[in-house]
Amino acid sequence: MSENFPAFAKAVEQRFAVLSKNELFLVDVERDELWGVYLGAFPEGTNPIFRVRTEHDGSYDRAFVRHVGHVVAIVDGKIETIWDKMADLPHPYDVVSAALAAYVRTKAIKSVFRVKESVFGHKPNVEYIDNKTYQFTHFYTTVAASHRHSAPDAERGRIGTNLGVFKRGCEELTIDALNTVIDLINSNNLYRGQEHSAAVSGFYRLKTDYDAAPDKDIFLWANVTNRSALFRNTVIGTLVTDLSAGEDLEGAVRKFESKVAPQNYKRPTALITPKMVEQAVDKLKELDLEGAVERRFAKLSDVSVNNVLFVNNDVRGQMKDGSLTGLLMEEVKPKSVDVKNAEDISIEDFFKHKLPLASSIDLLVENRHLGNFMSLTAPVHENTGRLFKWGNDFAWSYDGDVTDSIKERVKAAGGNIDARLRVSLAWHNADDLDLHAQAPDGHIYYRQRFGVLDVDMNGMDRHDAENPVENLSWRDPRDGHYEVWVHQYSQRRRERGGFEVEIAINGSTRTFSYPKILAQNDRIDLFTFDVRNSEVINLKPGAQLTATSGSIDKWGLSTETLVPVNTLLASPNHWDGQEIGNKHWFFILKDCVNPDQARGIYNEFLRGELEPHRKVFEILGAKTKTPKATEQLSGLGFSSTRQDSATVVVKGATINKAFRINF
Repeated sequence: MSENFPAFAKAVEQRFAVLSKNELFLVDVERDELWGVYLGAFPEGTNPIFRVRTEHDGSYDRAFVRHVGHVVAIVDGKIETIWDKMADLPHPYDVVSAALAAYVRTKAIKSVFRVKESVFGHKPNVEYIDNKTYQFTHFYTTVAASHRHSAPDAERGRIGTNLGVFKRGCEELTIDALNTVIDLINSNNLYRGQEHSAAVSGFYRLKTDYDAAPDKDIFLWANVTNRSALFRNTVIGTLVTDLSAGEDLEGAVRKFESKVAPQNYKRPTALITPKMVEQAVDKLKELDLEGAVERRFAKLSDVSVNNVLFVNNDVRGQMKDGSLTGLLMEEVKPKSVDVKNAEDISIEDFFKHKLPLASSIDLLVENRHLGNFMSLTAPVHENTGRLFKWGNDFAWSYDGDVTDSIKERVKAAGGNIDARLRVSLAWHNADDLDLHAQAPDGHIYYRQRFGVLDVDMNGMDRHDAENPVENLSWRDPRDGHYEVWVHQYSQRRRERGGFEVEIAINGSTRTFSYPKILAQNDRIDLFTFDVRNSEVINLKPGAQLTATSGSIDKWGLSTETLVPVNTLLASPNHWDGQEIGNKHWFFILKDCVNPDQARGIYNEFLRGELEPHRKVFEILGAKTKTPKATEQLSGLGFSSTRQDSATVVVKGATINKAFRINF
């Protein structure tokens, strides 16, 4: 065997290990098709005869290439093989690996990689031939647990079936139908619609990405295990399917509600009718506002300098009015500022006394601000007429989409989220995980609930293969010692393993995760704590849990970090001296980009003449969302009607201090 082959074998083993961190797939090749490519790739003279066969024609390596040689991963939307990135190998293995990689990439993916075996290939062995000792190195690799399965053929078949469902959903369901359902949910016009909000939004993102994907087959395989891939087969998916097929809205919703609503359910409000649409469109034509409903993300160049409260030096040149160019804003050397001891200040005093001193502002984006993310919107066409109550064409849209949080999932399942003490468990497959607690009440679990366990999924209560939850809620916890744990009662899947757990004490929430797959009968300790005089003390999370209450990524930002403020604006209903409705303050943040479409029209914004057509505009607002864009004005918004706060660091020639602004 060539003295350089061990380097080749080691490189393949390491490459397989790197790719194994992703989902693995098999491309479509015949049994020994790739083995022929392998032997044929050796340049003449580099694969000599050894005894009766060529040097590289070994049974161990043949089996390895047959089972593993056509394994690929999808990384950043592209196929990567176990033979890639080996150009630095000694000759001829650089040539051989390149040939194998190129050949594998010409083949389509046929299935996921699922096997029983924990290893493939053979470790080095020694043979004695004609009184000589020969050491032979072979291809060899271990298989990670995430790619093994006790019934691999069945698992490959199951995922292959899921792929078909996913593909049909992406091809048959329309964006218009999805937008219609989203609007029905947002307007509370669909029975139990909020329970399905996250599912619809999740598939909406998959559908839009699928439509834009350069290679749709690769996109499907890369996302086949996404919890939203089987959306078409869900009850809410049937509604979108009917609407996509052209069924009228009333009929499609009636069919959906017949599946999920009680027999005596009566719709509280009517859906819009074609006649209502015609009347609304006629009113738009009468007011010459047809072009006004098309919306886009606003840009800094759209905004007049007169309506800007603060602008950072870095973006000052983008303003519509260049009169700010002459302002002197001195740079200061950064100094450490203690945000924990920020000085409390009202928003009015901040604007009056601190903002004039600022050359830069950084805002602390906290986890509690996830619902404060907003985007400013503008009309696609200029001079389209006044659509809103105020005298300009700008509007805004908040993103409060945190429905996938554990708390929201528990609420949707009927659990108590307002109890003084709550422990909620969430996971993402069909396994039957059970919450247990040893408490002063006794042993609380699915057979003895004591009025505490109010949600038990995938076991005695309803099943959910995507978003199951369980919930323990103590309205008035008794004094004593508590132990809480999770038990794997029935393992049904190996993908999307692990769980998240949330403990809420008097409204203060901490979240933890456990990322590993739970085997049958596994027990993971969650919390121990005591209750004294109705107060929780001595809380200790389980040793195997990881705290996840730290930074969260959203819109290109990470929470619990300071982010530069590019621009500070009041809401458009308070521009140019107007004071129409509630005032908002918008902190437009550096690198903050809404990755989705934003709604540009809300009924509460509409001018009086359009009020009679509110029902139509609820649907129209969903159909006229802004297209995605990288240039936009997005950040955090704060309303005058909510008791809220934000911590900022203000720097200037005479100031370098943290303030907690109270709105």
